[in-house]
Amino acid sequence: MLRLRIGALIAAGAIAFAACSGAATAAPSVAAPSAAPVTSGAPASTAPVPSGPTPVNGGTWIFGSASDPSTLDAILIQDGESFRIAQQIYETLIKLKPGSASDLEPDLAKTWDTSTDGLTYTFHLQTGVNFSDGTPFNADAAVYNVNRWKNLPAALQGDDYYDVTVFGGYGANSLIKTVTKIDDATFSITLTKPKADFLTAMTLIPFAMQSPTALQAHHADLGSKAPTNDYWQKAPTGTGPFMFSEFVPGDHYTIVKNPNYWDTANAAHLDKIIFQPIADSANRLTALKSGTVDTIDFVDATQLKDISSDSSLQLLTRPPLDIGKLGFNQTQKPFNDIKVRTAVALAIDKNALVNAFFPNGAGTVADSDLINNMPAYEPNTGVGTFDAAAAKTMLQSSTCPPPCAVTFWYPDSVSRPYMLDPQNEYLAIKPMLEAAGFVVTPNHKPWHGGYLTDEANGVYPMFFIGWIYDYADPADGPGLFYATSTADCNGVKETTAHNCEFGEDNPLVAAAMAKAIAEPDQTTRTQDWKDAMKLINADVPDVPLVWAGSSLASTTKVHGYIPSPTQSEYFNLVWKDAGS
Repeated sequence: MLRLRIGALIAAGAIAFAACSGAATAAPSVAAPSAAPVTSGAPASTAPVPSGPTPVNGGTWIFGSASDPSTLDAILIQDGESFRIAQQIYETLIKLKPGSASDLEPDLAKTWDTSTDGLTYTFHLQTGVNFSDGTPFNADAAVYNVNRWKNLPAALQGDDYYDVTVFGGYGANSLIKTVTKIDDATFSITLTKPKADFLTAMTLIPFAMQSPTALQAHHADLGSKAPTNDYWQKAPTGTGPFMFSEFVPGDHYTIVKNPNYWDTANAAHLDKIIFQPIADSANRLTALKSGTVDTIDFVDATQLKDISSDSSLQLLTRPPLDIGKLGFNQTQKPFNDIKVRTAVALAIDKNALVNAFFPNGAGTVADSDLINNMPAYEPNTGVGTFDAAAAKTMLQSSTCPPPCAVTFWYPDSVSRPYMLDPQNEYLAIKPMLEAAGFVVTPNHKPWHGGYLTDEANGVYPMFFIGWIYDYADPADGPGLFYATSTADCNGVKETTAHNCEFGEDNPLVAAAMAKAIAEPDQTTRTQDWKDAMKLINADVPDVPLVWAGSSLASTTKVHGYIPSPTQSEYFNLVWKDAGS
């Protein structure tokens, strides 16, 4: 699995969680997913009214990002910088309420119905909507997009993540069984089996609606390196409140207000947004303080006090929805022995680790793959807390008594919200493991130089990894981590269904998760996930280390920004003081 969502890759600096201050609208707390699917009669979407002064229209907002986007072909998007821009030019059938990780609101679908068997979803579309190229958005366009997800051209499949992850495959292997136009403003999607988080998954920007005309005219279905495929660099076309203007790689990506936006009540305030890539976190803060940019993301934890003490700046807080952990592959010795895995878990002083690497409240000690603000979360009491003596005793009774040789993998050339400084975090954990009787050999690769690929294919016996949830549902976490898979594992075709990454191949776990994922009743489903997590935790597939959120910083001239734990942030709500 690739882990690019939300936090775009940055060479240096960190993302932190801190108290919100300044003039920005505070994010609501993460809510539980809706208890039942939304049906016909759902209210029309309305934007929240930000507190503070009356919004001013016009002006240019310069956003200091960490890098250029990787693609703006929505179905192929994986990284946070691409998500950020795509969220403004495209729209999905359903969206998340601003600031929420799970509350659904209408978008291009004004209402929707779910069949009693949980397989067919009928979407009733907004009318009078056009893409920014002037072509109509209607049921034909929606069916075109969904069929593109189902039958993604082979040349693009290597660049895809969310499509295959949510729908399981392509063509006959896709969870999408059929897509049917009912009339110009109505269409339906029928699945092969129930998926209770389907509607929430549809809020992800990879499942946005794109102009079929623009996709075809700019050869978007050719491979990303095909010379005639210039769709996302020159003509990404959606129905959103902003539209593409210009892309100069390494310098800026510019979008402008869509003058013909269909939802006039929620039209953009700003005339133009310029995304300026600044890779280094210190340089981003310098640019903010000098007025070169108006807002920056990926605030380093060490910068929080400086920003908080500056009356011209404000912090914008995303609630935590990230988990950082030390993973095991249970198919590799000595981690096929639960006693060895348990000894590692007991040996690590998480409090010391979080205090050292996530200062100023940038992270909190984790004990589960679920975040403690998620409905299915329960404290993990299976392993216990840090106990060096118990760790040593456990290892002595294992199949790998001291000195137990292990290899510890960590990534280079990356900083993630949940893994701010991989090398030094490894160096902090190493003596803790040695005290328990392990002999630790480090190994490392660049994050995008083989680390992610090898980790996903089960090459590493013990490794740093993490996850940034796309929405507050365990199906988007453990439901992916520990699901069985028939994919090749490190080049070897497994003879039975098997999870490559962690080697978590417990039939009871697989059955419990399948039950939870298919259960439509939220109360029952929450309990199902609690039951599944007890089984998962009992296997000790990893050592949860930290729950982390993230912060942005902005000048106090910027208003209306509603931070989201999932980065579903709507810039049509943002405005600047007049003349700024």
